[in-house]
Amino acid sequence: MLNGDNCYTVSVSAPGKVILHGEHSVVYGKTAIAVSLGLRSSIVIKEVKTAGEPVVYIHLPCVGLQETIPLNPTVKALFNPPLCAGVTGKFTWKIPGKLDHDCHLRKVNEFLHMMKPNFDELPSNQKNSLRSFLYMYSGIFGSTNVQIKSMDISMGSELTIGAGTGSSASFAVCLAGALLRLLSLKAHPAAAFEPPQGFEPHEREAISAWAYNCERIMHGAPSGIDNETCTFGSVVSFKKGSKPRHLDLRLNLRVLLVDSRVSRETHALVVKVAGLRQRNMAAVDHIMDALDDVAHTATQILEKLSGGKCPADTDADYQHLAELWDMNHCLLASLGVSHPALETIRGFARARSLACKLTGAGGGGYAMILIPPSTPRTAVDSLTGQLLENGFRVTETCVGGPGVELEM
Repeated sequence: MLNGDNCYTVSVSAPGKVILHGEHSVVYGKTAIAVSLGLRSSIVIKEVKTAGEPVVYIHLPCVGLQETIPLNPTVKALFNPPLCAGVTGKFTWKIPGKLDHDCHLRKVNEFLHMMKPNFDELPSNQKNSLRSFLYMYSGIFGSTNVQIKSMDISMGSELTIGAGTGSSASFAVCLAGALLRLLSLKAHPAAAFEPPQGFEPHEREAISAWAYNCERIMHGAPSGIDNETCTFGSVVSFKKGSKPRHLDLRLNLRVLLVDSRVSRETHALVVKVAGLRQRNMAAVDHIMDALDDVAHTATQILEKLSGGKCPADTDADYQHLAELWDMNHCLLASLGVSHPALETIRGFARARSLACKLTGAGGGGYAMILIPPSTPRTAVDSLTGQLLENGFRVTETCVGGPGVELEM
């Protein structure tokens, strides 16, 4: 959108994600299935007129960050980042995978330490947010000659930070989508007067690639499943050592996302399972094979549900999916990664004949309860009330919906 001052405004949203199947078994080369979450993050970038050198005003209330970054010659020194060793040519925003990530991030860190002497004292989510913005902004705009203007960036999110629902990837996808669309508008001004179009497949590929680089800033060695799911939405299949695979299914599975309010440490749970396997290798490997089979069978059921068949068939498919959810949870519980709070949540759901499973590393965190279309509203309300009365947090939402989108 273009305003009277010839300044652009871009608004983008992206979903979070949850792991539907393959928790822990993915570490051992089995298939994991992730789905987009109905809870979303959103970002608005507004170009603004200011006197003097352009600046960026950043407002990220979800991590308690408000910052002003001057886009002076020091920042512009971050432009034209280097390519990886052995890659020839000049860097452009279209090839983030060929960027010398470590070198570019080191320059970003040097600038931030110079700009904010107390940078190291900031909370890690604030530091990573600033790193990600400068990394992506200078990488995307640094390979172009478009005019740089001051901008105001505001972001909100329905996702809980650090809860295993893909909040960092959702943020990175929003930021990449907004910056790439802003660049496109500035490079092709006539497009501002046409009805806004959604992201094309090649644009989504670039968004996911930039978001993956930001996930490297946040997490070191991410799998790529989070940024892929937040970008493309629907269902993403992943196996260790392979690129995540987007399954373009049209799903809208209703769930209750239940926060057990028990914190968990993913690394400690992974180590716990590794120890169990070391002592009981044959048995644990059979469990991993069973989890892999559940993931593949569930994918087939999701493909059938995406076809839009008659209600009788749909009811049978939901029943099959519910069985797989129950099996998935019990297999994970046999690995020792459930928790009394998660079992309490499952007990409340089972009393109403609803399937419930943990999601993510387990040991606390979130549980998901599947709500088939035939479920009476009274049953959902009754279950929600009981969960709330027992101190859990409950959100009714859907999984398997759209990925990154332009907002009007």
